[in-house]
Amino acid sequence: MVNKSALGMKIMVVDDDEIMLNALYLCLTRAGYQTVTVTDGIKALEIFNAGKNFDLIISDIMMPGLSGFTLLDTIRNMAKDSVPVILISSLDKAKTISSRLDLKADDIIVKPIDFDKLLLKISSLLGLSN
Repeated sequence: MVNKSALGMKIMVVDDDEIMLNALYLCLTRAGYQTVTVTDGIKALEIFNAGKNFDLIISDIMMPGLSGFTLLDTIRNMAKDSVPVILISSLDKAKTISSRLDLKADDIIVKPIDFDKLLLKISSLLGLSN
């Protein structure tokens, strides 16, 4: 179901798992978000540096090349306006949560993802009505 307040909002999704990337793309586009998918952190950083404006970024933590942790840290150091970042992971919750607190991610979602809860978290972070 399309959330009319989501129309025009841009989200970048970064994950090296094509199945997860496609599932997130379908979930977000069906909800009305403009969604850009990227398969690695290095490419995500290039797109972010190119001045593409995103309202929110969702990134897997464990990726080859540039991890979600490093991507988040770099974005936080570069961004004048703080773009909300949600990290996703299949890592142990305790380790992931302590890392999130250190790096100031806006939220963390442990796989398997509950897409309804994800959409609620995104709406909340973006200040949208449902």
